[in-house]
Amino acid sequence: MEEQPQMQAADEPADSGEEGGAGGPPQVAGAQAARSEDRISLLLRLRAQTKQQLLEYKSMIDANEEKAPEQIMQEKQIEAKIEDLENEIEEVKISFEIKKLALDSVLMDNMKHLLELNKLIMKSQQESWDLEEKLLDIRKKRLQLKQASESKLLEIQTEKNKQKIDLDSMENSDRIKIIRQNLQMEIKITTVIQHVFQ
Repeated sequence: MEEQPQMQAADEPADSGEEGGAGGPPQVAGAQAARSEDRISLLLRLRAQTKQQLLEYKSMIDANEEKAPEQIMQEKQIEAKIEDLENEIEEVKISFEIKKLALDSVLMDNMKHLLELNKLIMKSQQESWDLEEKLLDIRKKRLQLKQASESKLLEIQTEKNKQKIDLDSMENSDRIKIIRQNLQMEIKITTVIQHVFQ
């Protein structure tokens, strides 16, 4: 009879653990896992204490050989409590596994999303490099065209200068011919006049 207060004291943490685990709002996954583990360890301790009390009751009953109705009731209560604790432990384990699977699924989705983002970043970098390469090619071609146009302009200017020089020289040669012809005419006229006056 001295051990009944111990039973009641052992029952109270289990009940408070049940109320604390079932009704509160969802917390961060790590805190929930830690709380579930603490709850499991508490239930295991209560289970061990209850089993110890059951063994003590059984030894007392075996020593007395005759079971009193109160002892039979206590025994049934203890067995029912053990079964309840085992069921609660299983429920906590299942709940913990479900939450762990959900967290793993979220982590997997995050990893997939990160991989997709990395692929997009790499694709964007490749496109940027391709555009830079095309831009460099365009600048190179523009420089080549500029150099070619400058060279062509210089060639055209040189040709124009040469043509001008040739034209000037041709004009000069025509003038010389005209002057020579005029000079020869004057010489002839002068000669004719001289012959007339002789």
